[in-house]
Amino acid sequence: MSIGDAIRADRVGRQLTQQAYAQHVQIDRTTLSKIENGERELPAVYEASMARHSWKLALEIADERTNGYFSNLLGDVPTLDLHPAALKEQMLKEVDDLEEALGGLSLAKHIDKQKRKESAERVWHEIRDVMEHAAVLQGVLEEEFGLDRDELATEHEQQVKRGER
Repeated sequence: MSIGDAIRADRVGRQLTQQAYAQHVQIDRTTLSKIENGERELPAVYEASMARHSWKLALEIADERTNGYFSNLLGDVPTLDLHPAALKEQMLKEVDDLEEALGGLSLAKHIDKQKRKESAERVWHEIRDVMEHAAVLQGVLEEEFGLDRDELATEHEQQVKRGER
């Protein structure tokens, strides 16, 4: 899914006209139309505004702008069950898989290089699974409980700087 498609899906899901949506995210309606129709890319200046507007848009923007470094699981698994309980169970499974893979990771130089590489690749995939599911669960929790992402992100950053996390 392109960013334009994701924006259109978000707008239609909210049952807003292009004009109403454009006003809400502070973008010109004709620019919005061109983005939705694939005639223009989303200008970087609007990325933060769009990402704040919708966690699903944030995932799509991150995926496209980082060339998949931050992947959008919803693009890969559009039928993913977004119920918080289902996501919680999936997240617990992914964390368990990562813990198991980390337990088997050997960084000692005397171990066969190919086996170390295979082990590292498994850990890489498990980390990726956790990151992708965590991003979705985080967005669903924001939506479900009305959490303020900006406020929580600022609080988290301050805790990290103080060494509390």
